[in-house]
Amino acid sequence: MVQTKTETSKTKTNVNYRDSKSQNLWERLKNVLKRNLGLTAIIAAALLLEITSGVMGYINHAVIQDTMENLVDQEMNAIFYRIRNQLSKVEVTLNNMAWVVSDELAEADSMFVTTYRMVENNPAILGGTISFIPNYYPQKGYWFEPYAVRRTTPDGRVTIETIQLGSASHDYTKSEFFTVPIAQNCGHWSEPYLDADGAKAMVTTYGTPVHDRRGETVAVVDADLSLEWLDKVIAEEKTYQSTNRFLVTGSHNLLAGEDGPELQAALKLLKTTGNKQSYHKVKNEAGKKQHIFFQPVGGMTDWVLITVLDDSDVFGNLRKTRLILYVLTGLGLLFLGFIVYRTSRNLENLRRVNAAKERIDSELRVANKIQMSMLPEQHLHNDEVDVFGSLTPAREVGGDLFDYFIRDGKLFFCIGDVSGKGTPSAMLMSSTCSLFRSYAAHDDNPARIMQAINEAACHKNATHMFVTVFIGVLDLQTGHLCYCNGGHDAPIILSPEFSSLTCLSHLPIGLFSTMKYALQEADLNNGTTIFLYTDGLTEAMDKEKQLFGKDRMEAVLKRCAEQQQSPEEIINTVSEEVHRFVKDAEQSDDLTLLAIHYQYNTGKKD
Repeated sequence: MVQTKTETSKTKTNVNYRDSKSQNLWERLKNVLKRNLGLTAIIAAALLLEITSGVMGYINHAVIQDTMENLVDQEMNAIFYRIRNQLSKVEVTLNNMAWVVSDELAEADSMFVTTYRMVENNPAILGGTISFIPNYYPQKGYWFEPYAVRRTTPDGRVTIETIQLGSASHDYTKSEFFTVPIAQNCGHWSEPYLDADGAKAMVTTYGTPVHDRRGETVAVVDADLSLEWLDKVIAEEKTYQSTNRFLVTGSHNLLAGEDGPELQAALKLLKTTGNKQSYHKVKNEAGKKQHIFFQPVGGMTDWVLITVLDDSDVFGNLRKTRLILYVLTGLGLLFLGFIVYRTSRNLENLRRVNAAKERIDSELRVANKIQMSMLPEQHLHNDEVDVFGSLTPAREVGGDLFDYFIRDGKLFFCIGDVSGKGTPSAMLMSSTCSLFRSYAAHDDNPARIMQAINEAACHKNATHMFVTVFIGVLDLQTGHLCYCNGGHDAPIILSPEFSSLTCLSHLPIGLFSTMKYALQEADLNNGTTIFLYTDGLTEAMDKEKQLFGKDRMEAVLKRCAEQQQSPEEIINTVSEEVHRFVKDAEQSDDLTLLAIHYQYNTGKKD
C-alpha cells in the first residue's frame, strides 16, 4: 500500500514537470517572436500563404468540378438529342407505315414494295420488314416476312435488296421484335442482336403492330437500326481525352461502346443505385478515381447513356499547378525574409493606402446619397394616382433607375436597368435620369423621348454600356397611356385583370443611334394598377443559386391583386417575399420596384 502511494506521487511529479517544461518553451517562443518582428512577419506570412493556397485550391477545385459537370452534361445532351431525334424519326415512320400496311393487306406482293419504300425514304433505317402472323397468306406459306435491306456493293454503290426472309431456319415468330410488340400491342425497341440472315450486322429493331379492319393484330412492321451508327454518335465531342461512353439497354446489354472494366464497373453501380440519371465519384479496382454520369434516352426505349472519365484527366493540371505553387511559395518566403528589414517603410505606405481607401469609401457613401437624392419622392398620392417606388442597390451605388413626375395633368414615369454594376453604371444611371427629366419636360411622346435619350447615350459611348428603359405617359383625366419600351421587362397589369402589358421588342438604349422606337398606346380603366420592375427581382438568388423567377413574382402579385393592396403595400409585400427567399444570400443585383394605381375621381369637375 505504501509502495502504491509512492508510485502515484512520482507520476504526478513527472506530469507537473512536463507541463512546466511546455509552459517554459511556450513563454520562450513568445519572447522570441516579440523581439524579432521580422521572424514573426515571416511565420505569419507563411501561414497566410498556406491558408490562401488551400482556399484557392479548394475554389479552383470547385470551379473545375462545376465546369467538368457542365461540359459533360452538354456533351451528353447533344448526344441524347441526336439519338432521340433519330429514334423518333424511326418510330414515327413505322407508326405511319403500320397504317399503310393495314390499308394494303389485300395485296400480299405489295408488301415488298412497301418495305422497299420504307428503306429508300429513310436513310436511318438499315433494313425494314413486315412480319405476318403464321399462315396469314396461305398461298405464301407458314412464314411470310417481306424484307428490304440497304447493301453496299464492292464498288461503293448503295442498293436496296428485297427478299422473303421468313423460313424454318429464320423463324421470326420467336424473335423479340415480333413477339413483344404483339404481346404489348405497342411499339418496342429490341435488345441488340446479330441479324445474320437479313442485315448481316449488329442491329436493334423497332417494331410496331399492324391491325386489320376488325382490330386484330396480323403483322408487325419492323425497322433495323445499325449499332455502328450509334458507336459513331457516342464517340463524338469529347472534351476530356479519357472520356469513355457507352449506350446500354434497360437489361444492361451493350448497344454502343467497347466492353471492358469501366463499363462493368458502371453497370454494377447502375444496378446498385437504380438511378438512370445521376452522377457519381468512384474508385475503380486499381484505386484510380473516376467520374461516372448516367442519363436516360427516354421515349419508347429504356436505354441509358453512360459517360466515364478519369479524375486525373480533370484535375491533373490543377495538382501540377499546386505543386508549382508550393515551390513558388517557398521561394517567396525566402524572398520575404530578404525584404523584412524594409517593413517599416512599407507600413507607412500601408497607412497611406488605408487613408486613401477610407477616403474612397467615404466618397462612395456620399455618391450613394447623391444618387438616392436624384430619385423622386418614394410616394406620390393624389386624387388621380397613387405611385410608390423603391430602389435597393447591390453595392454602394447602383445602375437601376426610376423616376416620375406630373406635368400638365399627365404622369410621366420611367424605369431602367444599366448593364453592369458599380460606379460606371451609376454614372450612366445619373445621366439617363437627367436626360429623361430634360426631354420629358417639353415632350409628352414616350417614343420621341426614348429616341432622344438613345441618341445622347450613344454619343461617345466608348464603354458600350446600354440601358433597358420603359417610359410611360399617363393622361390622368382620360386614363390613356402612351408608352415605349427599350428592351425592358414588360410591366404587369394587376387589376382589374392580371396580364402583361404588350410591348414591342426594341433594343436597349445606348447601342445604335439609328435605332427607331415606336409608340404604343393603351387605355387604363379606373382602378387599374401597373407594376414595373428590373431583373433584380426575377434574378434574385438564394445561397443555392436558385432564382426567384417570374413564376414566384406572378404568384405574389396575384395575391396582392386579390387583396386589392395599395402600391406601397404591393412594393413592401414583394420586397418581403424576395428577402424571405434569398435569406442571408448576398444581393446579386440592384432591385427596383415601381407600382402605379390609377384612381381618377369620376366625380371631379374638369
